[in-house]
Amino acid sequence: MLEYRVKARRIDAHGSTAETKAAAITLDTDIAGRMDAFNPAELLLASIAACMIKGAERVAPMIKFDLH
Repeated sequence: MLEYRVKARRIDAHGSTAETKAAAITLDTDIAGRMDAFNPAELLLASIAACMIKGAERVAPMIKFDLH
């Protein structure tokens, strides 16, 4: 079974961070919004996009398909 660990914490009234392995991402948790961070909806959409891209990357070699 796969196991995932993500640590998220509030930094201040303007944002939060999420960390896993050696990676970190700034989260837009400010009521007014932040232009330099993903808000929750954008983060969800980015994670779906990453799953789709990773799936294509895994299947492409099996079907001898070259991605550009």
